[in-house]
Amino acid sequence: MENIIKINGLTKKFGNFEAVSNVNIEVKEKDIYGLIGKNGAGKTTLLRMIMGLSSPTSGNISLFGGKNEKENAINRKKIGFYIGQSFFPYLNAKENIEYHRRMKGVKGRKETRRVLEIVGLKNVNKPFKSFSMGMKQRLGLAAAMLGNPELIVLDEPINGLDPQGIVDIRNIINILNEEYNTTIIVSSHILSELDLVASKFGIIDHGKLLEEISFEELHKKTTSAIIIKVDNVEKTRNILNDKFNIENINITNHSTLIVNDNIDHLNIINKTMVENNIDVFEIYKRESSLEDYYFDLIGGKNND
Repeated sequence: MENIIKINGLTKKFGNFEAVSNVNIEVKEKDIYGLIGKNGAGKTTLLRMIMGLSSPTSGNISLFGGKNEKENAINRKKIGFYIGQSFFPYLNAKENIEYHRRMKGVKGRKETRRVLEIVGLKNVNKPFKSFSMGMKQRLGLAAAMLGNPELIVLDEPINGLDPQGIVDIRNIINILNEEYNTTIIVSSHILSELDLVASKFGIIDHGKLLEEISFEELHKKTTSAIIIKVDNVEKTRNILNDKFNIENINITNHSTLIVNDNIDHLNIINKTMVENNIDVFEIYKRESSLEDYYFDLIGGKNND
């Protein structure tokens, strides 16, 4: 597939501070690229350079195959973005989008109706200042969608939303990608949500891209573990060794074992323990999440 974005050695300095440091990224056609990082990791600075809103200190950006900044500037017409979009508080959804349509030079009032229908705001007549946070974010997406761009860039679109608002944004992203073949870059620090929509991930911390990984590769690397809580951990470990030939076992406290081998038939293990007079309090399979993988990569939750 064609590279929509190719970034090599991108760096942005503010004085002596490197907000983005030697970043390399590839975003291909129809990717939903999840840019992961905590607040202050460099996500927004990176997106602003992609959009031409900030100039890099060094490095190269190629948009849709552009060979220089002049070509990139032309190709940015194929991009819609939502990075802190501003709207007039006294205008309703249609009036605000009409203003943005005209500012972008997109022809036809039908386009305003089209994007508002996709985000579920077609018949909303109250002023923007009365919108919920979810409605405001959806209106931002509607503005980004004007002109049916090939690439949409979204910076923290689910930040501050309630569960229903998050689901609404997720559904819109999936519609854009699946029905309109739109490539999407979405940044967030809410990792569990990105795991539900993204096809590829870029993990950034302290301005450095630590890893770029596909959804499939990520889930091959995340491992399943069996958690067993019993009244006798030593006896349980011996039975797992002797009867099931399981050796990769960690005892974490006086009642809990973690089995890192990939095993099935938990019911048989449970039955065997009971037959050997072991009280089994819990037995279940736990899969490592994107959040677990992220914190392992950056060195833990308290890494600063």
